[in-house]
Amino acid sequence: MKGNEMNKNLIKSLLVLLTVLVTPMFQTNAESSTVLGDYLASKDVEIAVSANIDYYDKYVWRGFLLDGDNVMQSGVTLSSKGFEGGFWGSWDLQSEDGLASDEVDGFIGYGFGLGFLNDALEKITVSLGHTWYGFPEADLYSKEFYLGFAVDTFLSPYFTWYKDYEDEEQGGADGNYFMAGIGHSFNISEEYGVTLDLGLEYGFNDNAFIDGKGHYALSKVGVTIPLTEKISMSPVIAYSVPFGDLANGGGNDQKEQFYGGVSLAFNF
Repeated sequence: MKGNEMNKNLIKSLLVLLTVLVTPMFQTNAESSTVLGDYLASKDVEIAVSANIDYYDKYVWRGFLLDGDNVMQSGVTLSSKGFEGGFWGSWDLQSEDGLASDEVDGFIGYGFGLGFLNDALEKITVSLGHTWYGFPEADLYSKEFYLGFAVDTFLSPYFTWYKDYEDEEQGGADGNYFMAGIGHSFNISEEYGVTLDLGLEYGFNDNAFIDGKGHYALSKVGVTIPLTEKISMSPVIAYSVPFGDLANGGGNDQKEQFYGGVSLAFNF
C-alpha cells in the first residue's frame, strides 16, 4: 500500500516538473537558443507551447462527479500550423471518497478556418481530433473522436460533438456527447490586463455512461490575472446541474455540484 502511494506521488511530481520544464525545449524565438529550437527555426516551423497546473476542490466532468476529493490537474499542449497534441492528467490528492479517478489522457487534433471557402465564413473555425483516456488506478481506458465549430465573435459561441467508441467493459461509454456554449471576458484592469471571465455550457448525453439520455448545464465565473508576460493565474468557481437520466436514471443519480479552484497557465 505504501509502495503504491509512493508511486502515485512520484508520478504527480514528475508530471508537474515535466509541465514546467518541457516548454523551453520547443521555444523557437530569439530569447532562447536550443538545438531543437534552432533546427525547427531553420525549417520554418514555429511551435507554440501552453501548459497548466490546476487545483480544484472536486473533479466534475460533463455533469458527472468523478471525484469529490481535492484534485491536481496538469497538462502540456504543443501546437503548430493548425495541428496540436499533448497530454493531460488529474490526480486525487486525498483518496477519502473511494473513487479511483486518477487519469492520464493523450490527444491530437487539427483546426482550420473556413475563410478559404467564403469571406463571410472567416470567423468560423473547425476542430477535429482524437482523445485517449486512461484511468490507471481503476485499470480502465476509453477513446473518442470529436468535431467542433466555433465563431470568433461576441460571446464566442461553440458546438462540439464527441463520439466515445470504446467498449463499456474496458471503461468506455460507447455513446455520444453534444456540447454548446458561450463565454466572454471583460477587462477590469487595462493597466494589468486583468479580466473577468464568464461562461455558460449546455451538454446533451446520449447513452454515454448512462442508460438513456441526460443533460447538464454548467456556469463558470473566473478572473484571469497576468503574473508575468507568459504566466497567468485564474481563480474560478463553477456550478453544474444535471437533468434527465443523468440526474435520476441509469443508475447514476448525479447531483448538483458547486466547486472551485485556481489555475496557473504558461504560454510560450
